[in-house]
Amino acid sequence: MKTQFKNQKEHHLTYLTVSWDTEKKRVKGGSIMKQKLSKGFKRSCLICMLLIFVAAPNGYAKEILGFSTSAQLYDIYPGEVLKQFEAQTGTTIDLTITSSAAAMQRLFNGMSDVAGTAERVKRTVVDYGYTEIPICSAPLVVIAHPGTSVGDLSQAQLQDIFSGKIKNWKEVGGQDEEIIVVVPGKDTAALKNFSQLALKRFDIRYDIMTYRSTMVVQIVSHIPGSISFITKGSDTRDVAVSILKVNGQTHTDKDYPYFQNFSLVIKGKPSKTVSAFVDFLTSEKMQKTLTENGIAPQKP
Repeated sequence: MKTQFKNQKEHHLTYLTVSWDTEKKRVKGGSIMKQKLSKGFKRSCLICMLLIFVAAPNGYAKEILGFSTSAQLYDIYPGEVLKQFEAQTGTTIDLTITSSAAAMQRLFNGMSDVAGTAERVKRTVVDYGYTEIPICSAPLVVIAHPGTSVGDLSQAQLQDIFSGKIKNWKEVGGQDEEIIVVVPGKDTAALKNFSQLALKRFDIRYDIMTYRSTMVVQIVSHIPGSISFITKGSDTRDVAVSILKVNGQTHTDKDYPYFQNFSLVIKGKPSKTVSAFVDFLTSEKMQKTLTENGIAPQKP
């Protein structure tokens, strides 16, 4: 028993010695490994810093501006205009084209820096630190398929057409053809504003509803007998449809009854990039461009 105990004791001593030596090697190896990792980490950081300075002009990271806007306002300030701002400032615009309500929601949730809207900002929103910057007022025009023979409708006739009472163009002096009513999405400012301005107490009835407000132009241009409404856009866009008079007034007349007001909305004190963007869209050059397209600029 003693011999066995002695052997067991020697065995444990031998095991402890081997374990200790092994652990020392592990510790030593770990120190070497840490030194190698430390050198590799420093090298990676230096490479990343060099890449940043090489990729960004003058050693600064490129600015990104989040801009969420209604489709109607985007037609007023199209991609070419936004590209001009990017070229002049070096800023990249992260653009989202949606409804006015969705654009505001993205601003509330911190998903954009500027919102473009055709809906007036409520007082409660202003109280929470948001600023509304009026930029322009544009006519809300009634459009029809270019083959439609009718060129003028009274407000009463519009109410009857969009409420479903009048269903054929011959009832308003046109050819014997079914009227196809096309309207923008239910969450769009175009639908809300037209309902308030033109339909008043009448509920709107439609055959086709589009997801995006400006899609009505494409649909009306392709479907005979169709009618809709949208903010006056560029002449290039609107050449595909017929713009109707309302009560004998064209959209360029002073007494034309339907207009929408557009604004930019920001939160808190604007950054230099946001201020530059607002200044660009409200500059004299942009105001001149708007006037040439039949849109009335508004000074902020």
